Amino acid sequence: MNYISGDFHLHYIPSYTLYVQSDLHRDHLVVVGPENDVLVYITYYNEKPSLEATKILSMPFEKVYVSLPHQSLLWIPSEVFDPSEIDLYTDYFLDTREDRIEFTEIENQGVTALYQIEATLMNRWRSIFPSAMILPSFSAVLGQAFRNIDYALELLTVHIYGNQADIFLFVNSEIRLYNTFEIQTPDDLAYYVLSIMKNFAIEGKVQKIMLSGAPKDSEWGDRLSIYTKQLDEMKSTYSWKSYNSKVSQAIKNLNTLVDLSICE
Repeated sequence: MNYISGDFHLHYIPSYTLYVQSDLHRDHLVVVGPENDVLVYITYYNEKPSLEATKILSMPFEKVYVSLPHQSLLWIPSEVFDPSEIDLYTDYFLDTREDRIEFTEIENQGVTALYQIEATLMNRWRSIFPSAMILPSFSAVLGQAFRNIDYALELLTVHIYGNQADIFLFVNSEIRLYNTFEIQTPDDLAYYVLSIMKNFAIEGKVQKIMLSGAPKDSEWGDRLSIYTKQLDEMKSTYSWKSYNSKVSQAIKNLNTLVDLSICE
């Protein structure tokens, strides 16, 4: 899709914010105005950017947020984590250089996430926007999940992007699992969900599943509905608006991108 609103004007670039969601296959570019109005929405296979995308990427945006997938993720209890001892964990990462390992404390969970963002994507977007705020996609997913925790329920959250799914499980409001799986079909997703249910002794159906990155009426939602008593779509804290119905529908699946600015 290549959408550029008639209200998009080059001389207002300093007041606009560019949001980018990228993986190894596809990019999504969203330019948002001061009133949270979507002025540009372009999506393309990243090996074949459209002319419109190339033009947008050459513009001097002052505020740029980029969401990228992680390639390695490790959870450490915060009470034992010491940033000066990163070397203790290098063997768990694809790239063992200490300066390539980043970390963030997960509020209210008592754990710290150590992670690496996919290196090819990181280098690519750093070369295009050296000052961009680049964040792992899981940071926004977790933030939205925390706002949906019901302390009496099991909560399974599934975030779909590209040919991957990030799946994590809360039990009694505590995070018990966060892992990334390769998926090609709903059968693949079903296999991993059922394995998680078995490993955590969840009988019958999961009490609640939150779906992110795809609508409830998608093939992913249809399959997940079999395994839960309640299937909901993950919703962002903020909302973007567009008078173009196709754009409005498309950006619904970018719920994690909308909240990227509050994950700094």
